[in-house]
Amino acid sequence: MDDHWQNNVNQQGTEIPTYGEGGGQEYPYQADFPQQEGGGDEDARSDATEGHDEDAEAMYEGEYQGIPHPDEIKAAQRAARAEARKKARLAAAMPDEEDLAEQYENIMEDCGHGRFQWTLFIVLGMALMADGVDGFVVGFVLPSAEKDMCLSNANKGMLGWGISLGTQYQIHTWRVFILVCMFPAIIALIGLVFMPESPRFFLENGRHDEAWMILRQVHDTNWKAKGEPERVFTVSNITTPKTQEDEFIEIQSDTGTSFQRWTVRHTNLLKQVMQNVISLAAPDLRLQSLFLAIVWFTMAFSYHGLSVWFPDMIKYMQYEEYESKVKLFHRERVERFHFNFSLVNQIHKEGEYVHDKFMNIEIKSVKFEDSLFENCYFEDVRSTNTYFENCTIKNTVFYNTDLWEDSKFIDCQMENATFLHPKKGCHLNFQEENDIVIYMVSFLGSLATLPGNILSALFMDKIGRIKIIGGSMLVSAVCTFLLLLSFSQGAVILFQCLFYATSVAAWNGLEVITVEIYPSAKRCTAFGVLNGTCKLAAIIGSFIFAKFIGVTKIIPIFLAFAALACGGLLATKLPDTREKILE
Repeated sequence: MDDHWQNNVNQQGTEIPTYGEGGGQEYPYQADFPQQEGGGDEDARSDATEGHDEDAEAMYEGEYQGIPHPDEIKAAQRAARAEARKKARLAAAMPDEEDLAEQYENIMEDCGHGRFQWTLFIVLGMALMADGVDGFVVGFVLPSAEKDMCLSNANKGMLGWGISLGTQYQIHTWRVFILVCMFPAIIALIGLVFMPESPRFFLENGRHDEAWMILRQVHDTNWKAKGEPERVFTVSNITTPKTQEDEFIEIQSDTGTSFQRWTVRHTNLLKQVMQNVISLAAPDLRLQSLFLAIVWFTMAFSYHGLSVWFPDMIKYMQYEEYESKVKLFHRERVERFHFNFSLVNQIHKEGEYVHDKFMNIEIKSVKFEDSLFENCYFEDVRSTNTYFENCTIKNTVFYNTDLWEDSKFIDCQMENATFLHPKKGCHLNFQEENDIVIYMVSFLGSLATLPGNILSALFMDKIGRIKIIGGSMLVSAVCTFLLLLSFSQGAVILFQCLFYATSVAAWNGLEVITVEIYPSAKRCTAFGVLNGTCKLAAIIGSFIFAKFIGVTKIIPIFLAFAALACGGLLATKLPDTREKILE
């Protein structure tokens, strides 16, 4: 200390310490000290408390001048470094959505595009085809199925729910058509079983190893197909977020039985699904989800309901025309006559038939009321829409016919009537039951969707999703309303084709805007919930519309018009996503 410090005494005897032998640098705030008067004890006291007084004065002056204490500076620096290290660890362990999306896109670029994507495209295309079949298959098969299964107009909405087909099961063309329509669903199901899970799903759920294996499979499949099997998958590290559920699963992975681990994983999966569904009602998505659900429901209710209604509307017009040509026989008496010709579109009231034979004939749309059949014989008789009401049947034999006591005879009195080798179910005569007009109506309606699909694809970005959806539904509502003014089959077919051509654009717009409104983490959940809403609406619409077939056409048309109009107007309140960047 004495080697470095020297005491310099001024004229008043005050000591000023200097740094170094040559005088050194002085503390700036000490050079301005006022000179102290007096000496003796005060000087001694000053010398004894020199260090303490200087520290106190330095702290006071520093605080007065706004200079923080060195200890405070060091503490603040340590806290800042700790916070920086904490943020770095969090950033490495839990990347945000943008980092994860960018990382995933870079990996997919390295995997390339090739055989794997084309296989996935075919499988998903088959699944989409299977989903689209239900839009027109009912209209094709219903005219033949209702006759083959003895369905009344009110029961058409309950059609594949289970009915008795009788002892003589027949394979008709509509059943073959159903089998053909099953192929896309079967192919898609088999393909999806062998397709891997989405690596993006694994990445977003923190399952690093499973995602890496699938991405490597995509990489190897594509580059081997391109003739570069030696190309190596260079991705060695994938940063994934980690959730509390994942940590809980990891804790349970080494403990408990396999059943307990399975239960934990699937319980967490169920919780995640429920959380995703509930997240659709988040404040920023609540109103949009509600509007979309209503638009999907109204569109499906009208579209699928009318897809059943249109063919039957044509058929109902044919039935009315057929009824206008019915032949009426009143109080006729026929005795010992052999009916070897078909009876078609007739009403027999208060007739008497004694010792008559009805053999190898078809009875179509015939009704016997308050009539007597005595000692008659029926053999090889096929019937369609034929009934015996309030009749008396005496000593009569029914052999190999589809005339059954519990289905064809209403409030009839049976006296010694015998039924031998009965044929249950309905039986079609393809020479007589020609439904070519009904099939053509359904085919034209399906064909009309082709230009609607093309035009909606071309103008989706130019016009916008909102205008496509709203305009399509409102124009479809007008076409539906005009059906009330259609009194000919040609007019109904025309407005049906216009309805299908315009309404398909709304379907395309709904699917596009549903994808664009929701972020990637909620997109599949939202699409699944809305598609489930669509299926529910289709079932309700088909059931309600079928109940009014043959009763009135005003109520179904009004329901379809109101649903389309309300849905179209509500669609204008949806956000415009044309310029939105997908999240």
